[in-house]
Amino acid sequence: MTQRVQFKRVFLFLTLTFGLTWGLELLVALTIKQKAYLETGLHPLGMFFPALSALLLQIFVFKDSPLYFRTHKEATRWVFYSFFLLSILTSILTLLALTTPIRALILQGVGGILVTLWTFVVFYIYGKCGAEGFQRVGLQIGNKNLGVRFIAGVVLFLLSQAALNWLFGLGRFPGILDNVGGVPVTGSLYPFALFGFFLISVVGTPLSGLATVFGEEYGWRGFLHNELVKLGPRPGVFLVSLIWGVWHFPIILSGIHTYPATATGLCLGVIFFVLTGFAFGYAVMKTDSIWVVCFMHGVLNSIYPFVLTYLMRPYDKVFSFGLGIYGLVCLVAVVLVIMRDPVWRYQTNRG
Repeated sequence: MTQRVQFKRVFLFLTLTFGLTWGLELLVALTIKQKAYLETGLHPLGMFFPALSALLLQIFVFKDSPLYFRTHKEATRWVFYSFFLLSILTSILTLLALTTPIRALILQGVGGILVTLWTFVVFYIYGKCGAEGFQRVGLQIGNKNLGVRFIAGVVLFLLSQAALNWLFGLGRFPGILDNVGGVPVTGSLYPFALFGFFLISVVGTPLSGLATVFGEEYGWRGFLHNELVKLGPRPGVFLVSLIWGVWHFPIILSGIHTYPATATGLCLGVIFFVLTGFAFGYAVMKTDSIWVVCFMHGVLNSIYPFVLTYLMRPYDKVFSFGLGIYGLVCLVAVVLVIMRDPVWRYQTNRG
């Protein structure tokens, strides 16, 4: 039986998410500016807001939600409540960064510890509740083997884009640097240090920063995906991806994103997020897991700067492989291939 989209819930979620996120971006623009905010090293607070909005509505507003606070008494609720606490503490750190002269290193250290602690909380609660407990609240691990292949696919795609930039002369090798990941390295140890940091970027960084990407993915590929996919997998995933792209507009316009702060940059950004959103939405439907796409997002965020810093830096970020126009063409080819999967021919709702 086909379920109807509850557009009121979608509207409330989008209003809350965009209001919080774009409001924060405006506050940053009026105070220390985006570049200085990035230099604090804090995990971007805006990435927490999609999940925070979805959870606030499901726990305190939507009475028929399995997460509603009066009926959801299982220990899994502490995954969500601890995320609330993390969001509040990160908000405080962000306000301190915007309004006080506290050293960035102190704020960065405290923020990093808090985000990493949330990952440990998730593992601890999973040990207490098990797979069934997590499945009842939509946090199932899903198909782990397939999930690993999806994650490896993100890594291989980015490495192949670096190779194509080298092959077509669209970028340059940065050379041997005097440090890897901020740690001084010289001589013959450099290749080993680089390989070790690559492994950290694939596994350690996404795992330690799991809370940040959960903040995005639970909102977009969790709550909103579950609602809009009732329209059908293709239109549902497209709408989620399009909204996700528009949500990034303030970051692109701030001038700190890969794409230029122009109309062309906004268009390229939307195309990138729509195509990536199709890949992420496909991963959710195939693995039945929000955690897989969280890890894919984390790997994308860590491996892309690794490639730029240590392997291949494009001469032109727009006319290049990777996130440039030629890379988007490659991404279109990937999406066309995954669209042939039968999963797109039936509706999927993780519930």
